[in-house]
Order: sequence, then structure tokens, then C-alpha cells
Amino acid sequence: MFSLSLSVLPVFLLLVVGAVCQRWRFPMEGFWQGVDKLSYWVLFPSLLFYKTSQIDFTNPMLSQYALVLLGGLLITSLFVFASAYLMKTAAPTASSMLQAGVRFNTFLVLALAGSLYGNEGLVLAALGASVLIPSINVFLVIAMVLMHGPTDADGKRTVSLPRLLSGALIRNPLILSILLGSGLNLLGLTPILLISDMIGMLSQAALPLVLLAVGASVRFETIRTVGMAFVLSTVARFVIFPVMIGLLCWAFDIRGLPAFVAILFGLVPTATSGYALARQLGGDAERLSAFITLQTLLSVFTVPLSVWLSQLYLS
Repeated sequence: MFSLSLSVLPVFLLLVVGAVCQRWRFPMEGFWQGVDKLSYWVLFPSLLFYKTSQIDFTNPMLSQYALVLLGGLLITSLFVFASAYLMKTAAPTASSMLQAGVRFNTFLVLALAGSLYGNEGLVLAALGASVLIPSINVFLVIAMVLMHGPTDADGKRTVSLPRLLSGALIRNPLILSILLGSGLNLLGLTPILLISDMIGMLSQAALPLVLLAVGASVRFETIRTVGMAFVLSTVARFVIFPVMIGLLCWAFDIRGLPAFVAILFGLVPTATSGYALARQLGGDAERLSAFITLQTLLSVFTVPLSVWLSQLYLS
């Protein structure tokens, strides 16, 4: 357990360094917002393209792997919906609970997979991301539009659902890089002379810079009285999601490294990108911002324990 904590600790120390740099406005005001954009639009898509272009899609286990992750997503979503219904939670807050429960910080998943399990773990994490990122984005847009908007003063929907969905897919560089990397891989066109080498170099810079940017995005001032909504969404994120993935891995007889990496998708905090979607579609963005910050802080303690338990029971 102690050695595992030491393996995970560098990932979270980079988050702390990013938070400290942002707090001290180092090296300059607005710098980390620029790094965040660079990571989101260039570095992280490069990493996802590079890894998905290496996936062996002929592996018969991959379909079961997708079922495990999507099954965990479905059951976790039902838990959040039931919790919000029983609490009689307002729709914008309920949708923020849903985002906090089912979204995952892809950057942290890949960083942990690489730190703990090396390149093979990174490839499996990229596979899981290629399944969950498009699925979660489509699911959340549909759910949030049906729950609360966006609408005008008369309650009429201002943007059509197909337009919102196409926008969520077409404008998302992570989804585009996954589709491009996977598509070229399936067509047998990878690696691409010179291009693959260049993208591979960019991908090596992605994880440390992304982790610093995630740390810089933490906003302690957003933490107020978050109440039971935070508790239940965090139980969904840190308990229901990983437990269901673990049980489904057990049911499908997925053991060892694939199971360990799959569990990571349920162990990390929710993604910071959820804040922008909440603002766009009428969710409770400020409350979600507090959820993101608190979950990120909690994950420093919950991730090592959860990884240790997954290795104990799914070896």
C-alpha cells in the first residue's frame, strides 16, 4: 500500500504545484489559462490520437471492456437520477450532480495509468477513453436538454437537440482525435511517416503540462455549503462507478491490467470541462465548480486506497 501511494503521489504533487503557481500568479497572470487551452486543443488530442492509433482492435476482449465501462456509466447514472428524485432536487442542481457523478478527468486517468502501468496501461486507458468520452458527452447533452434547457423566457428550447449534439461532437478535440486515430488505425494507415513521430513527441509533453493546468484550475473560493448533493454525487463518482466496474469485470472474467485500468475511470474526480457545459445548458455551474474542487482534493486520499483494493481483488 505504501509503495502504491508513492507511485501515485507524483501525479498529485504536480496538481499541487499547478495550484501553487496559479495562487502566486506565476509566471504571469493568465499564463495557466493559456496552458489549459494548449493542453485541451493540442497536447491532449495528440496523446489520444497517438495511443488510439496503437490499439489492437482485433482483441476479442475489447467488446467486453466497452460493456464494462458503459455498464458502470448506466448504473451510476440511475443512482444519481434516483438520488436527485428522492431529494426533490432542482433540475439544474440535479444535472450538476449527474456531471459530478459520471464525468471523469481523462487527464488524470491517463496520468495514473502511465505512472502505475506504463505504456500498456496508457494504451488501455486510451481505449477506455475512446469508449467513454463520446458516450458521456452525448448522454449528458441529451439528459441536460431534457432536464432544463437551454430555453428562452417563454420556456421554448432555444437550440435544437441535434444541433447541440453535433456541436458537442464536432467541436470537441478529444473526440475528433479519438475518431481520427482509431479510424486510421482500422484502415491500416498508421503509423504515418514523420507525422506519427511528431505527434508522439507532442504526446510526451501532454501529461505533465496537463496535470499542472488541472491543478491551476482548482478554485478554493468556490467551496461553500455544498450539502447532500455533493455527498451523493461524490458517492456516485468514487463508490458506485468503480464498484460497478469492478463487479462487471468480475462477471466478464476480466482480470489483471485491463481491470486495473478500467477501475481508474471510476476513481478520479469529475472533469473540469463540465463547468463549461453547465453554463451552456443551464446547469448549476457554481455548485459544479465546488464539486470539482472538492472531489479533486478528496481524490488525493481516495485514489491510492481504491487502486490498492482493485489490485487486491481483481488480480
